[in-house]
Amino acid sequence: MSIFHDESQYGAFKDLLEDSRAPVMDTSEFKMEVLDIVQSSTGKWLPPLREYTTASQLARSIRPNLRLIFAPLDYPTPTTSETLTALFEMYSVPTAFIAERVQSVTHAFGFERSKDGGFCTWLHFLCKAIEPKHDNILWLRSGYFLSRDAQQKTTLICFGASNMLEKRFLSLPGENWQAATEDPFSLLAVVLSDLHLQLDEQLWTLNTSVGTVEHHTIASAEARDFKLNFVHLHYIAKNLIHLKEASDALLQTVQHMIAEQSETPTPASWGYMKASSALRYQQTLLESINLRAISMEKRMQNVINLSFNLVAQRDSATILTESSSMHTIALTTLIFLPISTVATIFGSQFFNFLDPDSRDGFHVSPQFWIFWAFTVPLTIVVLTIWIYYHPSNVSRWPSLKRSNKQDQAYQMMDLSRK
Repeated sequence: MSIFHDESQYGAFKDLLEDSRAPVMDTSEFKMEVLDIVQSSTGKWLPPLREYTTASQLARSIRPNLRLIFAPLDYPTPTTSETLTALFEMYSVPTAFIAERVQSVTHAFGFERSKDGGFCTWLHFLCKAIEPKHDNILWLRSGYFLSRDAQQKTTLICFGASNMLEKRFLSLPGENWQAATEDPFSLLAVVLSDLHLQLDEQLWTLNTSVGTVEHHTIASAEARDFKLNFVHLHYIAKNLIHLKEASDALLQTVQHMIAEQSETPTPASWGYMKASSALRYQQTLLESINLRAISMEKRMQNVINLSFNLVAQRDSATILTESSSMHTIALTTLIFLPISTVATIFGSQFFNFLDPDSRDGFHVSPQFWIFWAFTVPLTIVVLTIWIYYHPSNVSRWPSLKRSNKQDQAYQMMDLSRK
């Protein structure tokens, strides 16, 4: 057992089942699809022997040259918890593999060699599933564990693999099984091919949404009737970030896989060269997906920028319209302000307009000075308060602007002399 083995991860793995609070529905053992590939006495590889069996039956069976096990997702449920634990113990799965599922890692690739010449390697896959309703939280998850013992017997356990991967392995010709026994990394190349298809499908699904949003935004701009749901834009951008993360993670996984495969003890074998070519080809496919994800990310950013600019233009037009209305109101106020001021003053008790036939038709009160005694100080107080809270408006006065420029010029002259 490796020094990195951590028994506490088994407890954390079981805690996932307790946290889910799923009811116990079935106590019988979970049956898994198993493909056994053996070589006849004449050296010919026979078609895969397909059967459905349980973990306890696998423990009692004889291991063939090559065995593929399609196990349930390595996330415990009341039905699969015991089966998963039995597989972990039967094939000495490192606790690091269990910890990765507990932590829901996006990118991880592990490789361990044993003293007897065997090795084991594993990886996890996590990708956002794109649905028509973008706020759905659905994920594509799977895990893969590959081991080879001292007797050169190879076992690949696929946790939560797709049906397409099972069909792909069933359709492989005999020469591919020979390459897999010479270099088990050939099996991982097939796994990467299936993961590439899953990720590619999600990207094309999201690309449809991005294209629709682009067309709608441009059409709205041309029609000058901009209506767009920014929450919808947010979900598309968020899903694109998730897919970009999955793309980067899978690309880094295959890069680490190629590095480990290049250190195998028999690099000159035909199986090694075939596996190496297959892995490097998968690397180019994942690089292509990564480039498409980057392109979609930039397209989405252009749509968001265009949307914000269109909204800003619409708001600016609204502000201009409101500003024009305010100018009209201000002009009307300026026209009627003198009239209302004069009418207010002469309508006060300080003035008395008598009958025109009398000797004195117009009379000013001796207390008229009271009006100015209150009005002038009150006006000064109001202006002082306004200047205190809005000092920037005072600096806009033409005379002050000129004085400020002169002060700045004098300061520059003083600095130059120093």
